[in-house]
Amino acid sequence: RQVVIAMLVLAALTLFGVGFQAQESGDGSLKLWVLDVGQGDAILIDTPDHYQILIDGGPNEAVLAQLAKALPATDKELDLVISTHNDADHLAGLNEVLRHYKVDKIWVTGAVHPTNTYRTFLALISKMQIPTETVLAGKTLEIGGLKGIVISPFESLVGVTPTRSNAAGIVTYWQYNKITWLLTADVEQAQEQIMLQRGVVRPVEILKIAHHGSKTSSSQEFLAATSPEVAVISAGRNNQYGHPHPSVLERLSRFSQKILRTDELGPIQFSIFPDRYSYQSGS
Repeated sequence: RQVVIAMLVLAALTLFGVGFQAQESGDGSLKLWVLDVGQGDAILIDTPDHYQILIDGGPNEAVLAQLAKALPATDKELDLVISTHNDADHLAGLNEVLRHYKVDKIWVTGAVHPTNTYRTFLALISKMQIPTETVLAGKTLEIGGLKGIVISPFESLVGVTPTRSNAAGIVTYWQYNKITWLLTADVEQAQEQIMLQRGVVRPVEILKIAHHGSKTSSSQEFLAATSPEVAVISAGRNNQYGHPHPSVLERLSRFSQKILRTDELGPIQFSIFPDRYSYQSGS
């Protein structure tokens, strides 16, 4: 089954390379925000026609202030929320989002977690009656010139309590015309190797570095395969874990032209056009 899934992912990635015309709205750019939520992850994609995807929510209510800056004050609806895995530094903020935003759909792995944060997440989904889908590698999305595909995990995690929740994260590859980016959750080097062995890793313009720059992720082989122009690290200022780790920064310096960090720069916004991109940082 994993071989079949890998073949489907490869076929989809091949199709992603075919050019297509983005729908124009405003300046025609898609906005990709790496939000500053402290020691955690929260990433927002806002297409030119305002289809909005939130990937993770960070560790607390800080995500609400960040979304208020990124979106109009009257915009309180998200088309899709992706919960990559169940650790609180990615999930707790999503509970706040569910309380304050209308969410049309949620993607999860189906893995379970023995925490109040996770139980609250399930309770809110049930209370709000939000359609929720468990996803595996090969799941695709296409909307308004944006294409996305899940490239990990390969095995179903429904009902499973992973020994290491980081290993159970949803990794997604995105393309908007010629510009590509990879969002890696907190996956570790073992999962990177699986993706490399399955042949689903591609060079990208933008790479969100896994696990806040932890030394357990971002192997030399994975960075060489992705060869990002820009590497983005979401980490808290003066965090207790020492993220990003010096060894990761050293490896990144060999494979990436630019390293951007939320702990140094605050939120980072990419404006992605059909054939180019720019970025700015700060509140």
